[in-house]
Amino acid sequence: MSISRDLEKRSESKCELCGSPVKLSTYIVSPKSGDKLEHQVSTCHICLDQLENADNIDPNHWRCLNDSMWSEYDSVKVVAWRMLSRLKSEGWPKDLLDMMYLEPEVLDWAKATGEGLAESEKIIH
Repeated sequence: MSISRDLEKRSESKCELCGSPVKLSTYIVSPKSGDKLEHQVSTCHICLDQLENADNIDPNHWRCLNDSMWSEYDSVKVVAWRMLSRLKSEGWPKDLLDMMYLEPEVLDWAKATGEGLAESEKIIH
């Protein structure tokens, strides 16, 4: 079976972030390569656009993370943590981040892109 079919089966043909069944795509969770199912998330076009374009973020859309942050899949938890970190100035995401637990290696993966760090803490190459 192909990775894309495995992802479709795992996600039950829904966005793993918001649950929408419309216009699904595969999102590869950086810095992973995407050659494994464990490095991918099934996303709808709305989530994908907002993940890739910070200017298009609608904080209310991401209230869905209240549910998806508890996913059994690390890739989904990493994306949830990153989006909550981006949105923490909204107030409610900070509360969800405080409740969220990630295993140390998963947290390292989530932080690998610099998400959640203050500008002064980021390493600029």
